[in-house]
Amino acid sequence: MDNQANGGTAIVRWLKNAGIKNVFSVSGGPINPIYQACAHDGVQLVHARHEAAAGYMAEAAARVSGNPAALVVTLGPGVANTLTPAVVSNLGGTPLLIIGAQSATTSAERGAGMSFELLPAMRSVTKWAARCTDPNRLAEYLDIAWRKMWAGRPGPVFLEVPTDVLHQPISIGLENILPSGPTKPVKPGLSPADADEFLRKFSAAKRPILLLGDDTFYDPSEKLQSAIEKHGIPFFTLRLARGIVDERHPLCAGPGYTPCNSSLRSALQEADLIILLGHHFEFDLDFGSAIPVTTEIVQVAMDQELLHRNRRASLAIAASSSAFVELLAQADTPSFDEAWTRGVVESWNAEFAAQEGEDDQTGLHPITAVDAVREAMPDNTIFVTSHGNIDFWADARLKIPARGRYLRAGQSGTLGAEVPYGAGANFEDPDAPVVVFVGDGGVGYHVTELDTAERYGRAFTIVVLDDQLWGAIALPQDMKYGETYAMNLPRRDWAKVAEGLGGKGFIATTPEEIASAVREAHASGKPAIVQVPVRSVLSPYMAYIS
Repeated sequence: MDNQANGGTAIVRWLKNAGIKNVFSVSGGPINPIYQACAHDGVQLVHARHEAAAGYMAEAAARVSGNPAALVVTLGPGVANTLTPAVVSNLGGTPLLIIGAQSATTSAERGAGMSFELLPAMRSVTKWAARCTDPNRLAEYLDIAWRKMWAGRPGPVFLEVPTDVLHQPISIGLENILPSGPTKPVKPGLSPADADEFLRKFSAAKRPILLLGDDTFYDPSEKLQSAIEKHGIPFFTLRLARGIVDERHPLCAGPGYTPCNSSLRSALQEADLIILLGHHFEFDLDFGSAIPVTTEIVQVAMDQELLHRNRRASLAIAASSSAFVELLAQADTPSFDEAWTRGVVESWNAEFAAQEGEDDQTGLHPITAVDAVREAMPDNTIFVTSHGNIDFWADARLKIPARGRYLRAGQSGTLGAEVPYGAGANFEDPDAPVVVFVGDGGVGYHVTELDTAERYGRAFTIVVLDDQLWGAIALPQDMKYGETYAMNLPRRDWAKVAEGLGGKGFIATTPEEIASAVREAHASGKPAIVQVPVRSVLSPYMAYIS
């Protein structure tokens, strides 16, 4: 056995010292030195069934903890299969370190097996991509990657290493392979001028709302909830910030997604002060287009590139969310229009209560199924949804109680992330129940990753809301054209698929059966599928954007 420290050893030692707990991967001979180093250095190697699924698992781990995750893949097709997870990580703002093999330097440009020049492609979907050809400089390149990953808004980075570099011995001692600099980004404070200008605008406000965004996930503040309560500001939560304050809080006015929250749409038009904390006016906020030009907008973001994006702010502050929350907590409370601020929350509560649907012979209404699952699971459950019609029903029904308990796959509209997200979430937080909501279309992408979870003793539950249709496309097609095009999906026995992959399978047709099945699935300690026949009903989200 060759135990000499080499390029693979250097990479794994650096990852371990950077706090990486799991290395997600799919087998490849060129990356064997990394595999050997993982085994000898005590870093868990998670061997998935597909590189894209491994990438989603790694990204899910980052979404649960806020810490970066690592993905290691073989050359050529292995690297190419990480392109879509890299896109999702980039659009989602999650830190992901991708390490990919390449053919040996001695065979460059000679048509080596599986070899292809993928750096240009990876540069287009990551924040930084480079190749290292010196094993003694691997730690240096990983330092660069780490800084690039965290700079401004977090995102994916890619380091390519030829296979002979992975095998070559290193001349520096392993004790010297340490990440340089902070493992988390520096948190910039507020300038006195920005603080004074905010306090002036805040004191004049009568109808304020607070939109909580991604930066609050990476930079949480213990004073956020107390600041909200001190001033009585209605708040909405966006993407990674879901659950940053318990969404059952009496001042929570629902998710910060205009397509599924008409109360938010009204508030954006009526507020006289909008505080956008740690985010920008993106698709789910209609790019800020509905906000009147007279509305005061205070935008706070650590990444200056996000300031004024899509909608110009009255005051744009390049600062950490925690620094801003500190200022908000200390500010005097203005004389707000309490009837209006109370009405924002009451409007959402009424909208939530009015969401109901009839079950029929084809199955349960999606709301009935989602509610049955939500009510059966404990508060520490991690929920996963995606970008299909079924998932959009779940978005507005889930009230997330804590940070890192909600993973919304699909900032890029990507199907296929859901099942790996469930596995990755449980690898990161083995003590938490994990429930994935997915349709009968999305489940087919990476359902074999139930096998990955079972092999490693991990458990999560997939709730397949089965309407026998590619609903997010079919229902709008039918609305527009009066017909659909190859959209039907025969009902398959997904419960048996789960059992064939070493997990548990259930079919549930009533709320009581759903509750019993998800509880039994969790108690089994196995990955599981609960298949629920549901009606094909257009979600408010899809109705709005269609």
